[in-house]
Amino acid sequence: MTLETRHYSPGLRAILIGIVIGVLYLSSLWFGFNEAERRSVTLEIPAEGADHIAIDVDVVLVDLVRSEMTARISLHLAGKLAQDAVTPAVDLELVLNAIRGQQQFDFPKGKRINPIEAVFPLDGDVNLYPFDQHKGILWLFATIAGGQQAPSGSKPAQPATVIPDELPRSAGLPVSASTLEKRVQADTRAKFTASIPGLTFRGSRSVQSVEALKGLTGIEVNLTRSGYVVFISVTAMAMMLALALGLVAMVLKVVYTNRNMAAFQVPMAVSLIFGLPALRNVQPGIPPPGTFGDLVAFTWAEIAAAASAVALIAHWILHRMHGKPPPAKKT
Repeated sequence: MTLETRHYSPGLRAILIGIVIGVLYLSSLWFGFNEAERRSVTLEIPAEGADHIAIDVDVVLVDLVRSEMTARISLHLAGKLAQDAVTPAVDLELVLNAIRGQQQFDFPKGKRINPIEAVFPLDGDVNLYPFDQHKGILWLFATIAGGQQAPSGSKPAQPATVIPDELPRSAGLPVSASTLEKRVQADTRAKFTASIPGLTFRGSRSVQSVEALKGLTGIEVNLTRSGYVVFISVTAMAMMLALALGLVAMVLKVVYTNRNMAAFQVPMAVSLIFGLPALRNVQPGIPPPGTFGDLVAFTWAEIAAAASAVALIAHWILHRMHGKPPPAKKT
């Protein structure tokens, strides 16, 4: 028996390559149609009764370099706490663990409540880009003054007697136990939404607290870079390494083989020195130099480009400066 070797014509081979590339391209487009759904999160914490405050928290900006998350907070009232959807029938107070701007917001009875923006802290190591992970907890505490009468027909609220440790000890939350004991908790319904291009929110959940403090809402947020960002970053790093290795191979060919230096190789090495930072900055949301990805590819590629340029210049000085051709290699 003989093995028959099939030879494909160049035209058929080109058609097969084109089909593979087309399938990959269309697959990436199809994958991108529902990309927003995969990286977004919606979390709802129901209220205990009909008389409650609906707190809608929508993340509008995330700055991982500064470890900050900005959220727009809207309050809507229901039941006997409301004159209408945005006008309270009692004096309300909202306390947040914001790290910039106000942390306490007072909403007087009969005055319209406008949306507010607050900046919350995050915890994570941005230098691990694009594989960095970040976490933060948003604390929201809605109360009514302890001496204030409850709306007509509703049950009188009781002051809190148990203060959870996470409230007075939470970083950036200016609430002491003595202050909390003078307040009455307001029933709340919280809705948290987050959808930021380039980031994937995962595992976000409500943080359960002591039942006596039903006005306290804690939302744990976990986020990473989206799949597209990781793909672009890894591709950029692979391109930098490939360019650097190719240039080093060319230089070694020139210096140690026949010593015939093409005129374009020195400009190519110098251009690569300035071109690599531009390729690095193509990566979405990349922090300043010094990340783990830089150690993997960018730093070594820059060193390789600079060393190649110096080696080519030294080779020219040693062998071409006096117009003498390099010695022929013995065979």
